[in-house]
This record gives sequence, C-alpha cells and structure tokens, in this order.
Amino acid sequence: MKKIIFLILFTFHLYGQINSAKVKYNLIIGQDEKISQDERMGALFEKAQNGSKKISFSLVFNKKASLFSVNEMIEDEDTSLAKIFSGANSTFYTEVGTEKKIKQTEGAFGKFIINYTHRTDWKLENESKLINSYLCYKATSELIVTNSKGTFKFPVTAWYCPSIPFSYGPNGYDGLPGLILELHERFTVYGVEKIDLSTNEIVIEKPTKGKNVTQEEFNEIVKKPPTF
Repeated sequence: MKKIIFLILFTFHLYGQINSAKVKYNLIIGQDEKISQDERMGALFEKAQNGSKKISFSLVFNKKASLFSVNEMIEDEDTSLAKIFSGANSTFYTEVGTEKKIKQTEGAFGKFIINYTHRTDWKLENESKLINSYLCYKATSELIVTNSKGTFKFPVTAWYCPSIPFSYGPNGYDGLPGLILELHERFTVYGVEKIDLSTNEIVIEKPTKGKNVTQEEFNEIVKKPPTF
C-alpha cells in the first residue's frame, strides 16, 4: 500500500513539473449516411475519408496558451477534400482563463483572423477508457451550426486525461479538467498519436496573418460568392 501511495504522489509531482507539450493527433473521417447516399457528394466523401488518413495535427501549449494546427503535407485531391469536409484548414489559438479565442482560416474567400468568444458546455460522463496507456474520461456536448439552411446540432464527445492537467484539446476545444486525447465532432475523430511533455516552456505565438474580423462578420463574408 505504501508503494502505491508513493507511486501516485510521484506521478502527480512529475506532471506538476511539466510546463509545456507538443501533441500529435491523427484524423479519421467516419461515416455519414446522409452524405454517403447523396449521388453527387457520396464519391467525394469517400475520397475525403481516404485522404484523412494522410492528415495529422499538432497541439502545442504551455500553462498560458495553446495553438492547434494542421501539419504540412504533400496535398492531393483526397487530402484537399478531407480538409474541406473536416474543416482542417484552420488554426486555433486559446488562452487560459478566457472564453475569447482566435481562429485563422484560409480558403476561396481569402485569409482571415477570426476573433470569437465560445465556451463549451461539457457534461462529464461516468465512463472511462485507456488511450495510449493514459486513463481518460468521457465528456459530451453539442456543436451548433447555423447557415442559410437553418440551425443544426451535432454531438461532440471528448476523452480527457486528468493526469495531464492542461485544459486544452483539438479544434479550440477546452474547459475540461485534463488534456483531450480524443475528440469526436460530427463525423470526424481526432485521436492522439504522440505526446511530448517538457519541463521547458514553449513560446506560443498568436496567429497574425489575415484580415481581422469577428465571427459575425466572417459569416456574412462567406454568404457572398468569392471573387477571383
């Protein structure tokens, strides 16, 4: 019993010395029956599913901020479609203690720095599982999307690890008592592949390239046809 107590205390002490980390995530585009059965979109969605296997992301963070972005790759038609369907062409910046966030995105409309405010209303579930030998717990929420066709709600599931006490995750998600190692958002899954913890502090810089807009302003921009 003394050995177990010592091991627990040692583990908490060890992670208490961590000042920053770099986490690699892979991407899986799962099934969506409605899209797959669409005569025009079905074939494109299948290509996107294949392309998602070639895409990875990095989440770098310290005790004050985090930056989540897609890793560089050789793009082809499949990976381009995967980025379109998953929205994987955006970089997310978050800071501890604030609901204000930054999203840098680029597409046919140009490059933008979107300043927005968001807090995820998580529900902590009584379920757990091991991910890469880390004990993780389940949390659920909803993703609300509003466009010209209406307002839609999609389930969000996160598996977070309390033993890595940093409240960050993929795609700008945060607010849980531990690092998110796996995130399910609609038909996409971000799964941890590698975790590099460090006692040194990584400098996290805010994205600066792009036109500064609010989320509301950006929503109005994308309603208009792009100019070339």
